[in-house]
Amino acid sequence: MFKEKISQVLIDKLTYPESKNLQQRGIADKIEDKCTELLKENFDNATDPSSRRSIEDVSIGDIFIDTKTSDESLDFKMPNMISIDRLRKNIIDINKDLLYNFVIYNSQEEKIKKVFLLQYYELNWDLLSIQNLGKGQLQIRNMKEFLEDPISKLSKEEWINKFKEKAIDFYKKVESDAIKRQNEWKKWI
Repeated sequence: MFKEKISQVLIDKLTYPESKNLQQRGIADKIEDKCTELLKENFDNATDPSSRRSIEDVSIGDIFIDTKTSDESLDFKMPNMISIDRLRKNIIDINKDLLYNFVIYNSQEEKIKKVFLLQYYELNWDLLSIQNLGKGQLQIRNMKEFLEDPISKLSKEEWINKFKEKAIDFYKKVESDAIKRQNEWKKWI
């Protein structure tokens, strides 16, 4: 219900920004800023993030909202979602809500094409991966494919169990790769 209220505000009021002389990141930043502004205007308990490194772009009460933009006119994108360590410690371990606000736009047509929100555990695991960035980064493998089937068929508990399994597999691979690199250095010169 709450998710639908947020979606409706953005669907009704979000417009494509003035983008003359802006590249993709500049357009995305303007869209993200406008989403935050609209949510703060329409929800009394909406607040700015607590710091520059915060997970959320805006909070409504205890719910973190992170806006993810995607230009459908681009061929291929693999957006980073969140550090797996931060997802575990700052969201799952304390039973916090994290909503992803997906805003799909087309820079060629200068239009907002679609807005939808998903809880982190609603992201379709078939289209996610953990990449070797920091302690591991949850990433959408292919945004175009994700947009065709974004919603997981797993329950929240199943999703979290799969997340744990994938994180363990990821760290096993990191360990194996590190051993290979150590051995290469040992053989050098």
